[in-house]
Amino acid sequence: MRRRTLLAAVAGIALAGCSTADFGDGETADENATGGEADDTATETTDEEPSDDAILEAFGLDLEERGFEGLSLENDDDRISLSYDASGSTDDAVAAEIELVADGYTTTIERGLSSTGLDATAYDPDDDTELDGFLIDAEWVDAYLDGSLEWNELLIRTGETFESADTDSGED
Repeated sequence: MRRRTLLAAVAGIALAGCSTADFGDGETADENATGGEADDTATETTDEEPSDDAILEAFGLDLEERGFEGLSLENDDDRISLSYDASGSTDDAVAAEIELVADGYTTTIERGLSSTGLDATAYDPDDDTELDGFLIDAEWVDAYLDGSLEWNELLIRTGETFESADTDSGED
């Protein structure tokens, strides 16, 4: 499975002004973020704030519901490490993964997770080789949540951190 640079695909989604990430269940990241049933129950107010572990577990369940497989989430020194099986090799598939992870991480920060950022790594589901990865800085998410950064800019910044593990594939 070959996955290369995708900044143009991420920028295309971001500049379209709406979330279009869809793993085939018909629900887009934007629809989920704006009030699906799961979000309604997760945002009910309680006297007790959920723990970081509970918030991280909800993040993992949300990603699984969105079609992510082979998922692993760890909280290491206030930085989230996410690994998952890649859903495809096209720029659009990679851009969709980035958008869904960004949407889920934004919700996770909004729910109160203490984190400085997220490091995501995609693996080939056939042979477990590392394909690529990207980063999301919690400061970008905070800026988005307080209205000083647009969603498309958050996606573009995240896309700019994308690195393919097959940097020397022998092809030009």
